[in-house]
Amino acid sequence: MKNINYKEMGERIKEGRVKLKITQEKLSELIEVSPSYISEIERGSSICSLAVLVNIAEVLNLDIETLVNGTNKDNIDTTFSNILNEIPNKERKKYIDICIKISQCFK
Repeated sequence: MKNINYKEMGERIKEGRVKLKITQEKLSELIEVSPSYISEIERGSSICSLAVLVNIAEVLNLDIETLVNGTNKDNIDTTFSNILNEIPNKERKKYIDICIKISQCFK
């Protein structure tokens, strides 16, 4: 079973909210919860229900996968590229070989 990092999820919610220039108060109003609850979710100190998460995703125009995992079909290539760029040039082939071997496990 996958563990969800609620602190990181809260940070992604905050980033999406700030990007749209929506305050915690406005977001809370739009999804009918208290502003303090939004603050707790963004800090990762409160776990929201699926219904609240769906409502947040809808308001922020993000998919659930992005909020929960931080990756989606639109940014996965960038994610892997960023990882690859952080690896020294002489070690990159090893990273690619490992990724290939892992992907073969899922076939």
